Amino acid sequence: MSLPPGPPPQQGQPRPRPGAAPHPQGAPGFQSTPQYVDYGLPRLYDTSVRPAGGLTAARFAPAPLHAPQQAQPQSAWATQTRQVQQLSRSAPSYVPVSQVLIWVVAALLGMALLVVLAYFFIEYALTTTSNPLWWLGYAILASGSLLVIAGVILLADRWDPQPIGLLLSAVLWGAAIAVGISYVVNTAVSLLAYVISGSEGFASVVGAVVSAPITEETSKGLGLVLLFLIARRYFNGPLDGLLYGALIGGGFAFTENILYYGNALDSGGVTGLVVNGFIRGVIGIFGHAVYTSLTGVIMGLVARKWGTLPGVLVFLVATWPGIALHALWNGSSFLFPSFAGLVVMLLVEMALSFVWLVLIGVLVWDEARLTRVRLGDYANRGWLTHEEVTMLATWSGRREGRRWARQIGALPVMKKFIRDSADLASVRQRLMADGANPKAVEHERQLLGKLTANRAQLLGASGGA
Repeated sequence: MSLPPGPPPQQGQPRPRPGAAPHPQGAPGFQSTPQYVDYGLPRLYDTSVRPAGGLTAARFAPAPLHAPQQAQPQSAWATQTRQVQQLSRSAPSYVPVSQVLIWVVAALLGMALLVVLAYFFIEYALTTTSNPLWWLGYAILASGSLLVIAGVILLADRWDPQPIGLLLSAVLWGAAIAVGISYVVNTAVSLLAYVISGSEGFASVVGAVVSAPITEETSKGLGLVLLFLIARRYFNGPLDGLLYGALIGGGFAFTENILYYGNALDSGGVTGLVVNGFIRGVIGIFGHAVYTSLTGVIMGLVARKWGTLPGVLVFLVATWPGIALHALWNGSSFLFPSFAGLVVMLLVEMALSFVWLVLIGVLVWDEARLTRVRLGDYANRGWLTHEEVTMLATWSGRREGRRWARQIGALPVMKKFIRDSADLASVRQRLMADGANPKAVEHERQLLGKLTANRAQLLGASGGA
């Protein structure tokens, strides 16, 4: 989205980037014309290139960024001493429909997981030669891998935390719906391949190398599409897509590992269980998380740059990288049946996991940079000071802001200020990609109200201290 050009910069002032919008002359703010600071506009965040027509053309006109209607006081962060009168009424309290829907979906998926696990337990109890109570041990062993994946994701989610219900829904979709769909389809394809060829070996190859990667990555990816549609306000970029995709993959691996561990004990005894647990739960612990998270990263990148509809449509090809890696991993046991081949593939899997962890770090850094760029737009309009942008959009600034707020007894307010500002930056990027979607515009208005209330409370607390 391109904003209207403004007057040229004065002598000694930084030159605004092309398309940036200066504060309108005479509008209220921290000063008559707030100082303009160029925060940069990486091409990755530029939404100005959109198709003029066709299915992916922008549905809504661009959403302008308006200056505040009333003068905003200087920030407590900048002075730490100024006292102002708090707002007579705070921002309206509301419960978004999406949050209610998320918890409804989570409850339904939780019940589906119970049904799926009960079915697999009954099937295992009817076919196993060992004690069916081993099932509990398999579940505990499989949950260890899921907890590790969830821990990594929670660490990566610290910059702009996602709703717990949405994260839980991602895990449950992978553990219940995706596993159920994959089990039915993979079983049917393997049976069909056996009927056609009469060869168990051929049926195994088709099931593991062809059917499993396509079916499993598609069924897991459909969970991303569902989360994207019911909670678009929280799914705003590649980091969000990675988080949800990894949790869907972790949930899928949890249920799948229970089944694999049972088969390993029945066929290879305790030694088979230990070897299988080491391969799947240690070396390849991030396998399913990596495959599905790539789908989420692609969807998030496209949605952030070109909007909601392109973000959904790209799902048709976004699963391909995960499918390819999944097929390579499953096919390695057929292509390299020797022990040396297994060692090579395990090293490749470890290298892939390392690259994935590095990718998480890069995306967290990218999310912080996006927050700084978009909050800079609000500072240039007079909603924030540039000192506050530094405080809200850098790790060191956040730490210093929380430390200072703790000293004046306003830590909860500062935490809300940081959280709401990160949400506001994401909404601004969405308004640039999707245009002035009425729901997103209203969401921005509510967040600006919260931001103003948070600033006033911090000012009051600092003056009182």
